[in-house]
Amino acid sequence: VAGQRRVNYYVKHLMQDSEGKLNKAMEWLADNKDPKIICHPSVVVFSDVLWGQLANRYFLMGRMYFLFTLIVFLLGQSILNHLHSDAADETEEEYIAMFVCRLIIYLGSMTRFIFQQSKFFISDCKTGSVTKVGGFLPVPRYLFSFEQFGGFFLMMCLILMLCLEPIVHCLSSDSDKLFTPRCKEVKDIKPAYSIISAIAMLLYWLLLTDLTAFSMRISSFLLVIGRVVSEVGLFLGA
Repeated sequence: VAGQRRVNYYVKHLMQDSEGKLNKAMEWLADNKDPKIICHPSVVVFSDVLWGQLANRYFLMGRMYFLFTLIVFLLGQSILNHLHSDAADETEEEYIAMFVCRLIIYLGSMTRFIFQQSKFFISDCKTGSVTKVGGFLPVPRYLFSFEQFGGFFLMMCLILMLCLEPIVHCLSSDSDKLFTPRCKEVKDIKPAYSIISAIAMLLYWLLLTDLTAFSMRISSFLLVIGRVVSEVGLFLGA
């Protein structure tokens, strides 16, 4: 038609392996980093099918849960913690709400990160997927992914926050308010807790940037920003 011939692409085995499971063809193509192959019409067809009919739903569900934990983190660490300029005006109900928010973070977010990181760590150790950094420090290869690297440090921040949690340390205080985070027992650890909490907040926002996959314009802007920041870093380092 109009000087062009019809072409049929058979992409079933690019999406499904011989055992009926999801094929790793897309992962291999991405690791190959060949723009000519990745732009081939057959690859475009099966990647659009995978994303549009399967992957985007699970991706969106996972991101919505992550967004929910970020909102709870904001509520428990920033909003409820700074409702009043004077700590004497804070009520027991606000302390209980703060405790519930932090409990959700520790049980629903921290434990999830621990499970994910442990699974990837054990998998890389079993398969020998380890890279020696500096020639002597073995590091699992999954940590070379920005998302997993950020997730690992966010997990460590949440674990440290749990160890320094003011509400836990104030349980043995003589305060008349339940779950108060303000007592003399936390005077020395409060600065460290605040710094770690701020780092965790930053990591939450950074890990949420993969939602830009739904907008090509925002993804392009983020890519340009990443390039510019690296160039600025080199300039300042020089």
